[in-house]
Amino acid sequence: MNTEISRKQRLKFFFINVAAFVGIFLLLGFITLQLLQSSAYRQTDLSLSQMADNEHLIEMEITRYQQGNPFLAQMPNDQRMDKGPDGNNRFNTQIILWSKDGKILNKDVLGGRFTELENLALDKKNLDSIEALNLKSTSDSAQKLSFRSYTIKADQEDGIAYIQFLANTNQIADSMKTVETTLVLCMVVFWLISIGISFYISKMNMQPIMNSWRKQQEFVENASHELRTPLAIIQNSLQQLFTRPEHTILEESEPIAQALNETRRMNSLTEDLLTLARSDSNQLLLQKEVVEPKAFIQQLAQPFQEIAEMNDKQFILENFADQEMQIDEKRIHQVLVILLDNALKYTEAKEKIVLQSEISNDSWLIEVKNNGPSINDEDKRHIFERFYREDRSRSKETGGYGLGLAIAKQIITQHKGKLSVRDWEPRGVVFQIRLPMK
Repeated sequence: MNTEISRKQRLKFFFINVAAFVGIFLLLGFITLQLLQSSAYRQTDLSLSQMADNEHLIEMEITRYQQGNPFLAQMPNDQRMDKGPDGNNRFNTQIILWSKDGKILNKDVLGGRFTELENLALDKKNLDSIEALNLKSTSDSAQKLSFRSYTIKADQEDGIAYIQFLANTNQIADSMKTVETTLVLCMVVFWLISIGISFYISKMNMQPIMNSWRKQQEFVENASHELRTPLAIIQNSLQQLFTRPEHTILEESEPIAQALNETRRMNSLTEDLLTLARSDSNQLLLQKEVVEPKAFIQQLAQPFQEIAEMNDKQFILENFADQEMQIDEKRIHQVLVILLDNALKYTEAKEKIVLQSEISNDSWLIEVKNNGPSINDEDKRHIFERFYREDRSRSKETGGYGLGLAIAKQIITQHKGKLSVRDWEPRGVVFQIRLPMK
């Protein structure tokens, strides 16, 4: 792949990953802060609502105002004013009595606390609901006082039109600021870490693309190389015919036969290339049908038995599979032809080939064995790759292009099966096909 294109694609992956991490961190931070704020003020809001519903507490505050006695604390069951109905501490809670025109009536009862509330104004729009208030401190203009407020309408007794319940939340607000700062710092640190992770992920994402590109290049180069040879032979044969126009067809039968032979080889190669291309693009559709394995194997093996007998080779058929299978008969036939053809090519006279078929562990197990030359471990790792040939000179002599096993592997994979190779002791090779019954 072009280096510039590769670099641009990698940068694209990098920025996409960075943007994704930013989005995730922002969303996570927003949700976390919302949950923290909701839980931090939940108890305070509940306490204010309970105070507004406590008629005895309200009556006591009105009595304190009427008598002008801020120390009045006569409550039943020895319940003091610094305790709420739920037992929570009310030290930071004030009850404000408002007149109709928005004046605080219980200034004297509030005492020193009133200095913090001089800038407080009555809000008649948000009655019977919790709201957040921020006031500037009269003693320190830079300091802000935070409150949660709940206001209800009164019965106009002694000019009291509204009753407001306030809870100071400066401690909670300070804690929330600390949490927010910590959260933001953590998000920034982890975002910086994510940049490094994004760079690594973008590099990893490019690897399969580059591998695929390299395989495509190799495929095109190999296909071009394999096609070049038969085309050159055909061209040479035809040119020879033009140099001897007076000769008869019989006299030129040898170059004509050679050209026809190479044409057939090239046609076979193009068919194999087309099969691989369709498989890569998921266009190689399987046409499955119910097949009797025993009859299928028996019919397929017969011509190979005859060929083996003609070449003084032993062909042993162990055909035991007797359960119906749903397969693409044409494609599985193609796979077995590839394996049996290879077995015949690489088996010498007097040696044997075994085709075994049986049902094992809910699978149709097919093995093609021959006691010809073994395959070393390095070649086993690459033997199913396209255009790979264990012995290139020998493969050319036998007419192979190194595509048969690659095609067989893809067909078996599409059947959700497995094709593998192993040694056959003491000498030889076993190709095993395992197709699931379901």
